[in-house]
Amino acid sequence: MLGLKEAGEFHGHLGPFLVLGYLAGALAVRMLKPANEHELRAEVRVPLRRPYSCIVDGVQCSSRCTLGKGNIEVEDSEEYALIFRKGDKGLRLDIRLEVIERILERGMEEGVRWLLSLGEEKVFRITWL
Repeated sequence: MLGLKEAGEFHGHLGPFLVLGYLAGALAVRMLKPANEHELRAEVRVPLRRPYSCIVDGVQCSSRCTLGKGNIEVEDSEEYALIFRKGDKGLRLDIRLEVIERILERGMEEGVRWLLSLGEEKVFRITWL
């Protein structure tokens, strides 16, 4: 897993939507405990336009689910859902709409600081599948 600083370097900047994806991937890894980079699969359902699509890069950096390995699927959607699977276990993380709205009201740096100050339960609705 890349650190958050390295994820920002990979993406080109450290923005709040990158951080959202990074936090989701890190949470999935912590909860599902994949043994290696091939065991976890991700499905990202977000609007495929900036800034929302930046979530995809964050997921790749923290979960090690990548387009190159083919263990991530990206779907253009009006929802903000991240689904992770390891074998028969699954985890769905829905980004709370109020979090999206608050990020959009703030600038990049302030949005990142605010987001990192929240607990996971305030950012995501977490559902076991």
